Amino acid sequence: MGHRIRLALCSLRKMFCYAFFGAGGLFIGLVVLTVERILIHPASRYRRIGRLTITYSHRFFVKVMKLLGLIRITGPLPDVSGLEGKIVAPNHPSLIDVVILFSLIPGANCIVNGNLTKGPLRFIINQLYIVNSEDIDMLVEDCCTSLTAGDTLIIFPEGTRTRRDKPITLKRGTTLISIMSGASIVPFFIRGNDKKGLQKKDHFWSINDDGYYTYEITRSPDELEAGSYYTGHPRNDSIRMMEDLETILRENIQQQ
Repeated sequence: MGHRIRLALCSLRKMFCYAFFGAGGLFIGLVVLTVERILIHPASRYRRIGRLTITYSHRFFVKVMKLLGLIRITGPLPDVSGLEGKIVAPNHPSLIDVVILFSLIPGANCIVNGNLTKGPLRFIINQLYIVNSEDIDMLVEDCCTSLTAGDTLIIFPEGTRTRRDKPITLKRGTTLISIMSGASIVPFFIRGNDKKGLQKKDHFWSINDDGYYTYEITRSPDELEAGSYYTGHPRNDSIRMMEDLETILRENIQQQ
């Protein structure tokens, strides 16, 4: 009975964090970023400041989740220096992976789920980030433009969250963008305990038996250089690069 009560309280903390994030997101998007858009010009400077605003707001939210005991970040934080103009390619075990990565990597760009552009924040999202509902050629072009401008671009190569009991399977988009832009890929590894309640198709209120989530974020010491794979045939080059990236992610995630 005591264990069930503890898990119920943990679920309530989780629901509070969802509500807090939603309300905070609306305030940041509709008020703070809107004011910044009016006052800050040109658009390139607004995008840089706007993404930094997202970084600092996500850092605050991560601190709230830690204070409530919902998450614990273990081990040293990864070195995020020297990521300008590169692709950060992490595995994707849970719903809040991008929140934690945004809090760690200042001003990062990201490919955003197109469903998020159907809500009240669609104009802000379209101005700050790259939407995956775009035509594939336009998506690749926008990613290349962002990387050429020196942005750090976060792309989850799995395309969606992968459950702990399922093998990591990558899609070719991440490595195709690398080949087309010439940008290096820096793998990041997200490890920790069971992410029940934050995985794909989990119940909204469910939580793991620990009653909290642990995250260990590490950066690979090795990068995948686009030039090492380029032969003038982007499709074949990206497939070979994807196979190597998949191997790196699988081997390192299995170490947890």
